[in-house]
Amino acid sequence: MAISVSEFKHVMRQWASAVTIVTLRDKESIHGLTVSGFVGLSLEPPLVMISVGRELRSHAILREGECFAVNFLREDQRELSDRFAGRKGGVDRFEGVATRIAVTGAPVLEECLAWMDCRVIAITPAGDHTLYIGEVLASGVSSGKPLLYWAGDYRTLA
Repeated sequence: MAISVSEFKHVMRQWASAVTIVTLRDKESIHGLTVSGFVGLSLEPPLVMISVGRELRSHAILREGECFAVNFLREDQRELSDRFAGRKGGVDRFEGVATRIAVTGAPVLEECLAWMDCRVIAITPAGDHTLYIGEVLASGVSSGKPLLYWAGDYRTLA
């Protein structure tokens, strides 16, 4: 028998991770969300994986658009993380945010710490989420320190 949802959440809060915003595009719209389920999978070819809840609008857009960009946030971008996590209500998540297009058409956040532009190459259901594996087609790194998330709150490197 599996552990409870509350126990799983309690344990997972001990996992410190970088804060990422995943941006995506389909034929009609762009969208973005703060994602904690991100991992690098392979060096050759360069592959990453994101995990997205099936009930989210992003799920359908990812299936349709078949691309996404992972944007690593800087330590001064807490407000941006909250906005893309939906904590600011029904605001336009991209309002006032500079973006550009690299290869796939997914918007890349101009002022993030680092980014990867990915083409979806595999989709796997996993419980109440879906795993999207992307091949990294373009990337970039800026300067600064990462925004981290641990124990239910934002953190920075000392």
